[in-house]
Amino acid sequence: MIEPMTGLAPLLIAAVAGGALLGGLASGLAGFAFAATTLGIYTHIVPAPLISPLIVACSLAVQLQIMPMLWRRLDWRAAVPFVIGGVIGVPLGVWLLSRMSPDTFRLFAGVVLIVYATSALASRRMPSVRIENRTVDGLIGWAGGVLGGFAGLSGVVPTIWCSLRRWPKDRQRSVFQLFNTAMHIATLTGYAMAGRLTVEVGQLFLVALPAAWLGGWLGFRVYRRIDDQAFARVLLILLGFSGVTMVVPHLVR
Repeated sequence: MIEPMTGLAPLLIAAVAGGALLGGLASGLAGFAFAATTLGIYTHIVPAPLISPLIVACSLAVQLQIMPMLWRRLDWRAAVPFVIGGVIGVPLGVWLLSRMSPDTFRLFAGVVLIVYATSALASRRMPSVRIENRTVDGLIGWAGGVLGGFAGLSGVVPTIWCSLRRWPKDRQRSVFQLFNTAMHIATLTGYAMAGRLTVEVGQLFLVALPAAWLGGWLGFRVYRRIDDQAFARVLLILLGFSGVTMVVPHLVR
C-alpha cells in the first residue's frame, strides 16, 4: 500500500496536468484515446498502481463534459449492444489486472495498432466491413470492456470496428461517447470494489481535472469543424499514436 502523498512534487504536478491536457484534447476530438495519449507520460512519473484509476477517472470526466454537447446527436440504439457487451467484459478485465501485468499486452496491441494505422493511411483508403449484426457489436463491446478494465483501453476495439463500417462521424462519435462513458463508470466501480481508488488517486485527479476539461473543450471545438473524411484520418492517426505510446516504453527501458 502506497502512503498518502503529503505533498506533490512540481515535476509530478506538471506531468499529470500536461498529460491530462493532451488526453482531454484527444478525447474531446475523437471520443477516445485519453488512455493511449497519457500512458506514455504517466508510465515514467506516476506510481504504477495509480495510473489506470487516474486515467479512467479523468477520461470519464471528459466524457461527461462532452455528453451535453452531443446530446441531440446520440444514437442510443446503435450503442446499446456495445454497452451491454462492455459491461459484461469489464469485471474480467479488472480481475486480470490484479493477476498479471498489462505490459506484454500493451506491447502486442501497440504493434498491431501501428501496423493497422500506417497501412490504412498509406493506402489512403480504409478497408470496409458491411456487417450489421448486433450480436457482433456486443462481442466487440465485450472485448472493449475487458481491455478497459485491464489496461484502460476500452475504446480501441470499438473505434476500429466502427471505422471499418464507414459510419458517419456523428454516429461513430455517438457510439464512442456512450460506450466509453459506460465502460469508465463500470471500471471505476470495479476499482472501488477492489480498493484501488485511494487518496493518492484522488489527489492526482484534482490536479489533472482542470487540464483535462480544457483539453476536452478545445478538442470538441475542432471536432465540430471537420468532415467525415478528416475524422477518419484523425482516428487513424490517434490509433497509430496510441500504438507508439504503448511500444516506446518497452524500447527505452
